[in-house]
Amino acid sequence: MPSANQGDQGPFWTRPIPVGQAELCPSVLDEIDSNGGRTGFRGYVLQIFDTPGARPSGILEIALNRKQRRACGVYECEAYDTASRREHAVLTTDPVWFAASTPQEAANVLFQTLVDRAPDL
Repeated sequence: MPSANQGDQGPFWTRPIPVGQAELCPSVLDEIDSNGGRTGFRGYVLQIFDTPGARPSGILEIALNRKQRRACGVYECEAYDTASRREHAVLTTDPVWFAASTPQEAANVLFQTLVDRAPDL
């Protein structure tokens, strides 16, 4: 998958940025808690862009356990009221589990999984 420094065709994203577990969305934390706990998981976020210079169109939030090669992640975006552009809501996919061993691989796999599942959402 493209990254932010590979040209001007989207979607592309930033490199995975490490974050504390507390900074991940509650649905990811609840999901890893109910599947063995948080031990060994590290958090990452990536901003997604559709075109260069534009605002991010969303973010990927990922909890990755490198030792177990397991990751759980979500896509998040804001939806605005088209009339006022003042009211908005944060939309989040359901958490997705997948195999990955690096933060970049996790981002690539999560993005492709969400694209593949899009007709089902």
